[in-house]
Amino acid sequence: MKNATPAQKQLGFRIHAIAFVPTLVVLAIVNRLTGPPYWVLWVLLGWGVGLFCHWFFVLGPGARTSETS
Repeated sequence: MKNATPAQKQLGFRIHAIAFVPTLVVLAIVNRLTGPPYWVLWVLLGWGVGLFCHWFFVLGPGARTSETS
């Protein structure tokens, strides 16, 4: 996505975030119904770090305003 516009990058982040929420809700319900060990926390941690990094480099302070090749 090197040549993506800021709007395309923001859309990519939104899709990532929208997929994150319902998936984690479903996994949390499944994990709650199956009982311990509560593995959903590892999924939340791993995917949450990925989502945070995606935000950081697309919309947050790590976002580049101009590409230097």
